[in-house]
Amino acid sequence: MLVDYPEDVPDGSDTVGEDEMTGMVCPIDLPRIPDADAPASELARALLAEMDSLAPWYDLAVRTRGRTTVGSSGLDIRDAAKFVAAFLEDQEVPAPRDDLLKGRVLKLAYEDMKAYYTEAITAQPGYGASLRVENWLFNETVFGKALWTLRGICRDSDDEYYQYLGRNSIVPDRQVDLMERAAQVAE
Repeated sequence: MLVDYPEDVPDGSDTVGEDEMTGMVCPIDLPRIPDADAPASELARALLAEMDSLAPWYDLAVRTRGRTTVGSSGLDIRDAAKFVAAFLEDQEVPAPRDDLLKGRVLKLAYEDMKAYYTEAITAQPGYGASLRVENWLFNETVFGKALWTLRGICRDSDDEYYQYLGRNSIVPDRQVDLMERAAQVAE
């Protein structure tokens, strides 16, 4: 039996920009970002849960694009995340690779995670703009909180390489500037 409904399907004649997208989009239900005083172990659990939430979108991105940029660390993405999370809790944690210095493995691991998150979110409609992706990553995710925490740990380290990472690699200058301006406004 056919039923006639009064709604019309959009014919596509209205040009809708990327930021004006209409219609249904499957949301990503990310875990709550732990409080600033939460133990690193809670951050680690939330980080792994967040990555699990992104997995279907990451898989879709890889299928759609036929490639991924994840893998420079030589670690499975969950192993990379576990290493980064363990480092947040204890900087003496051994690296999961013996052929590279721990600082280099750390950098490759969090860069793989950045690629994983970026590929996953850009599979979502409406996340094509790089600044929107960057703002989401560093300000709305558990991983972003982990990166801010890692930045602080590295900047406070006695190790020159970690200091370099903390100053130049973990969080983009644009995000640091935004955070500093927000702190000034709050004062």
